[in-house]
Amino acid sequence: MLSASDISFFLLPLCSAVLLTLLVMPLVFRLAERLGAVDHPNERKVHAHVVPRMGGLAFLISLLLIPFTMLDITPATQGFLLGLFIVGFTGMADDMFEISPKLKFLGIIAGAIVFLVMSDTAINDLGDLFGIGNIETGWFAIPLTLLAMVGFINALNLSDGLDGLAAGIALIAVFFLGSFALIIGDHHSLMVAVVLIGSMIGFLYFNSHPARIFMGDTGSLILGFVLAALSLMLLKSGEGEVISPISMGILLGLPLSDTIYVMVRRVLQRKSPFLPDKTHFHHRLIDLGLSHAGVVGVFYGLIFIYGCVAVFFSGSAEWLQSLVLLALIVTTYLGLMKLEKSGISFTTSTDEEIEHSHDPAKPSFYYRMTHVLGASIPFVTWLIPLILLLPVLSTQLTGSSPMFMIAVIMLVVVLYPWKEARHHATWSQGLLYLLVFALIFSINTSHQAWVEYYMMAMTTLLACWVGLKLWFKRHARIFLTTGFESLLLLFSWGTPWIIGRFEFLSLDAQMSLYMTCGESVVFLVASKIVLRKQPRRNRELLIPLLVVAAVSLV
Repeated sequence: MLSASDISFFLLPLCSAVLLTLLVMPLVFRLAERLGAVDHPNERKVHAHVVPRMGGLAFLISLLLIPFTMLDITPATQGFLLGLFIVGFTGMADDMFEISPKLKFLGIIAGAIVFLVMSDTAINDLGDLFGIGNIETGWFAIPLTLLAMVGFINALNLSDGLDGLAAGIALIAVFFLGSFALIIGDHHSLMVAVVLIGSMIGFLYFNSHPARIFMGDTGSLILGFVLAALSLMLLKSGEGEVISPISMGILLGLPLSDTIYVMVRRVLQRKSPFLPDKTHFHHRLIDLGLSHAGVVGVFYGLIFIYGCVAVFFSGSAEWLQSLVLLALIVTTYLGLMKLEKSGISFTTSTDEEIEHSHDPAKPSFYYRMTHVLGASIPFVTWLIPLILLLPVLSTQLTGSSPMFMIAVIMLVVVLYPWKEARHHATWSQGLLYLLVFALIFSINTSHQAWVEYYMMAMTTLLACWVGLKLWFKRHARIFLTTGFESLLLLFSWGTPWIIGRFEFLSLDAQMSLYMTCGESVVFLVASKIVLRKQPRRNRELLIPLLVVAAVSLV
């Protein structure tokens, strides 16, 4: 089980990575513009304005500095950092000068070889993939590992097609890789995973739709390298126990299968497999009428499902995991093709169209209730923090909870778009959800009987208000989550299950997490109804919640 000291130790690099990425990013903005590393819109791009790229430089600095200062410098660490530098430099050269694909591949191969040789890492055993015994790679171990590493780096590079997509994929993948590192006790890999998580949080602040900067090849090549290197380090340190190559294949199956599908399709059409087009999985979702945020959210959800399946079947026979991976990929693509052939369009009406629609067939009572519920919003705005204040006053944080609460408060204060909350509603609502989640979790861990009944009653009351508001005001679009909100929901709901699967925390803590997930979703929907892109109301809700969080630390 995780101790309070373990959690506190990894909170420092997490917060450091977030803050360092945020601080460096404005400098990267100016550098990219000065060097001409900008992305111009064209027929295959989904953005309509010139956007700086090379944003990956910000998290390259975090990934180089923080592990270097907090880890023992072993040959594996040296190989990782030097290979990362070579791959990152290759990406920067491509962003600045648009180097040829051959030169880019040479840089990727050089960085991968440096890592493999210095870390003495290779896939020596593929496991029992076909139920006929373990497949030893022998002399082919190094070429196979190099091919797999370069292939995955290229796959993630090709997946960087929408705002926040590649960063979200990396964030979800490294979340599961960090879980695997915890299982086998590989703290070096866990440190790298934590730093990457923090870097992605900081980067998504600028890269969420509409993106203010792109990661460019600098970022996508770095992410592919780090995820591939982490997977290989975990395979080596796990020595075949629990973690196997096919487990990593399940976790990273969607971006890999998407790349293979697109490249094979191009070859069959007698085109270059590296020729960019709009046939990727996410482009096909856009063609179905999904919004940008909807496509990213769906992709996040699929990656998370693949990760959960990888965790569930970890330790199982490799041949069974092979069948599971095949079934996942086939189901995913058959489902997509079925939707495409059905002619279904997921285009939704705008908020304005919904709110200004008037149905004369509805009774006057309907519109009176609509007015009353609308007038109740200011009351509910203050009710939400007041509901949480009473149990907080009688709850004392223990263990690692104070450090966790301090970290959440810092993240919310630093990341909240104070001046542009209307234009960045994704982050304002998502950060409010994170803060409420932390508060409810700290309340539920008090294990006081009256607090449990009180929270159930208040959550039910708030859920009733939400239900009435949705029924009489037709706020169905409230349930359309953005990319950042999708990440928060996936992590908050997936973490308790993963904790239970690997017994990281006590049973009581797991139950508290499950209760927190259910209650916090009600608060999230209520907050989204209250806020609706209104900066003044956002601050009216956020500031009291920050005060309640500060009170919980006293």
